[in-house]
Amino acid sequence: MSETVGASEVFMVGVGIAIAVGGWFFKRIFKLLDDGAEKMQHLEVDIARLKTHQTETHHRLDSIEKKIDRLLER
Repeated sequence: MSETVGASEVFMVGVGIAIAVGGWFFKRIFKLLDDGAEKMQHLEVDIARLKTHQTETHHRLDSIEKKIDRLLER
C-alpha cells in the first residue's frame, strides 16, 4: 500500500501547528502581563512605604523644630 498525504491531512497538521503556536503566543503574552502587574504591585508598595517614611520624617523634624524653638526661647 502506498500512502499519499492528502490535502486534508496537511491542512490538519497546519491547523494543529497554528493552534500550538497561537497557544504559546497567548501564554507568553499573559505571562508578560502578569509579570507587569506584579512589578506594578511592588512599585505601589514601595511608593506607599516611601510616603509613610516621608510623613514620619516630617513629624520628627517638626518635633525637633519645636524642641529647638523651646530651647531658644529660654
